Amino acid sequence: MQKTNFTQSSWLTDFCNNLRIFTSIVVLQIAVFIYSFGFLSFDFEYLRKLSVLTLLTQLVGIIILITLCKLRSFFNKLGVAAGVLILTLLIIIITTVLAQLIGYLDLQLTFNLFDDQNAVNFINFKLTIASIIICLALIRYFYIQDQYNQQIQSLSEARIGALQARIKPHFLFNSLNSIASLISIDAQRAEKAVTDFSSLMRRTFTYKDQTISVAQELKWIEQYLAIEKLRLDERLDFDIFCEKSCENQMIPTLSIQPLVENAIIHGIQPLEEGGLITIMIHSDKSMLKITVTNPYITRTNSNSNGMALVNIRERLKLQYSAKAMLTTKGHKGEFVATIQLPL
Repeated sequence: MQKTNFTQSSWLTDFCNNLRIFTSIVVLQIAVFIYSFGFLSFDFEYLRKLSVLTLLTQLVGIIILITLCKLRSFFNKLGVAAGVLILTLLIIIITTVLAQLIGYLDLQLTFNLFDDQNAVNFINFKLTIASIIICLALIRYFYIQDQYNQQIQSLSEARIGALQARIKPHFLFNSLNSIASLISIDAQRAEKAVTDFSSLMRRTFTYKDQTISVAQELKWIEQYLAIEKLRLDERLDFDIFCEKSCENQMIPTLSIQPLVENAIIHGIQPLEEGGLITIMIHSDKSMLKITVTNPYITRTNSNSNGMALVNIRERLKLQYSAKAMLTTKGHKGEFVATIQLPL
């Protein structure tokens, strides 16, 4: 959850991140350009001063970024006050050493980047103050950004967990109804269905992760279909096709099973002759495609699939943003639900 103040364990963000390195370098260069307006002129002298300032600033910035990247764990163990104090001392040392070294080389080799030692000391002082201010500002900015992203992630995970929890009771009630309808028809089959159902519930209700492998979800689906097969007998047929390369792909937990459940309730069950449910899982370029096909009756499906489809769509949106989708199509006696996920 988001905290408004630094915490001892994570006040320093990860400066090994490429985007943050790039952002920091750009911010430094912007600061250089803004400062250069103070001595702006349309001659070579302006370019000379700008180049010196850019060289020193970027050199100092890169070394400080490397320091923050490599010593992140060390600084976070110290806490905020001690960490900021030591970091400030390191910045003073780094800027002083580099400014004095470049100034010494310039004066010895007569590159004329600096007029004299006083000019070196002056730019050393300004560079040190600017480096401290910019460094602490970036640390604070990235910290706030981290906390915001963490809050968004926590809220998304909580929402996904709630949506996933809504699927399970629905799954439970429908399965119990199936078993209850089987009791009056065949007590022995009902007994076996209860045993299989107990095993299935033990696995699904104790599984807490938000993602699951395709292979594991298909095992649950096969168990569920076996229970429904005891009730519907020859009226229910199913085929499952899954590419070998897709079996270990991670998908949102219970994202295929509700589609299969709807296929039985709204596709197979209303038909006297039953029908075939086909589950097809394969990769298509950079996408994982999951397709569930079942018989389609317009009057039966007019208000069906609502809760499951809305639930799955919302979970996909929370976990994958716009990169994943669920589409449905009913045409010529066939209902097709397709989930597409990025690989």
